[in-house]
Amino acid sequence: MAYRVTRLLIVLLFLSIRDVTPGDSVKTNPGFETRITQSGLKFIKDIGVGLLTQDIKGEAIPDISGTAHVSIGKVDYTVSNMHITGFSVPSTSLKTVTGVGLQFTASGGSVSLNGAHWKYKYKKGFIKVSDHGSFDAKANGLNLKLAIKIGKDNLGHPTIAPAGCTGGVSSIDVKFHGGASWLYNLFSGSIESSMKHSLNKKICSMITQEINTRGAKALSDLKLKSQVGPYTEIDYSLVSNPMFGSMYMETAHKGEFYPTGHFDKEAPFPVPAIDTTGASSKMVYMWITDYVINTAGYVFQTIGKLTYNITNDMIPATSPYQLNTTDIGIFIPQLKKLYPNMPMELVVNSTSPPTVNFAEAGVTGTLWADVDAYVVEPDATRTYVFTIAVIAHVEGSVGFSYPNITGEVTSMSVEMELKQSDIKTFSLMLIERVANSFIESTVIPDLNELGEQGFPIPEMDGLTYINPVVSLGKDYIRLETNLEYTPNL
Repeated sequence: MAYRVTRLLIVLLFLSIRDVTPGDSVKTNPGFETRITQSGLKFIKDIGVGLLTQDIKGEAIPDISGTAHVSIGKVDYTVSNMHITGFSVPSTSLKTVTGVGLQFTASGGSVSLNGAHWKYKYKKGFIKVSDHGSFDAKANGLNLKLAIKIGKDNLGHPTIAPAGCTGGVSSIDVKFHGGASWLYNLFSGSIESSMKHSLNKKICSMITQEINTRGAKALSDLKLKSQVGPYTEIDYSLVSNPMFGSMYMETAHKGEFYPTGHFDKEAPFPVPAIDTTGASSKMVYMWITDYVINTAGYVFQTIGKLTYNITNDMIPATSPYQLNTTDIGIFIPQLKKLYPNMPMELVVNSTSPPTVNFAEAGVTGTLWADVDAYVVEPDATRTYVFTIAVIAHVEGSVGFSYPNITGEVTSMSVEMELKQSDIKTFSLMLIERVANSFIESTVIPDLNELGEQGFPIPEMDGLTYINPVVSLGKDYIRLETNLEYTPNL
């Protein structure tokens, strides 16, 4: 089989697989799940057959040797250097097989062959005849039924193995070039019958070898981790074995973020179970749980990347308040009195991993942080003045910008509590107003800039998502889409 056909099978496997077996990860629920429906399977089958029709041309066929019994005795023959010059199959299907995997069937096909070399040898008493030449052949009535078992290995790679194969051709017509016509006429029918028998024995062994070697290796080499930004990677590995319904196949992926290069740091919270019923109209469905996003927040918290320094030059000139003791002193009079007309700096430190929750009504999130306020002295040293504990509540929406799920913050509000102060206590009511103004002008745009980068969904060469739709449900985002294939020339 051609390499592009093998790669197409990888697409099929990577976008689908589920069902818990002994030895699976403790977190049996997937963070990220996909489904290929019957229309998706047909799409992939049609592409596969099209690629096979193109790419199989020039593929080598193993040499065939045999003995043909003719009226005057036995003729030994060898046909070598055979290559496929044409292939067609009018009827094909790809369907799921419960408990096994996939079954591919083809009927009524034909294969054209060219042999660069053939030779025969006939011996009867003292009569010895031999000859050689080239040939053209056409095998008709090609039928094939192939079952493929799909699973996963201990590392979460998809696995593939043949689970049964029957097939063959009903007839072969051979036209020799360069042979002795009188002798060819004696055994052409017998040699065609012998070639058909030899070819039929090799069809399934060739396919089985292709699956066990090139197909299995391609899947074992499949990249299951992807770098997202400079600090994190996401793990796409499978957490369970395939699940095959009557009209679909599914995969269950880990979908967890880790610090780059450190895949031993598991997030300490559970993966939610999600409802995937009723998804059948599009070719492909993907469910991404809020667990995936929350593991990213957990990673950023644990590696200390949720720290944000705010200086006055970051405040828009159009803001009614600047970050200095004169403006902030309007709300905290003792600050202006103790440190007149001096710049300030705020240090925002996350105190707990941020959380995100998906629901039909939208996306909500909560962030916890301490904001340490400093006065910047004339010699550039900082003097601590107070700490405010902040809880931020965020609401937002999701979208799709190929090939990423994107997010947008639509509103954000804060609750404040004075945690510590070196300048006596003060009211936070007006401070909250200032904070909300800053959030509106600076924080939300910064968050939306990150949201535009989005979360990458798996993509393969040549496949494009067509008319994708993003929707929200309890604990998940769902992407449903049709597919289009453009071959790489």
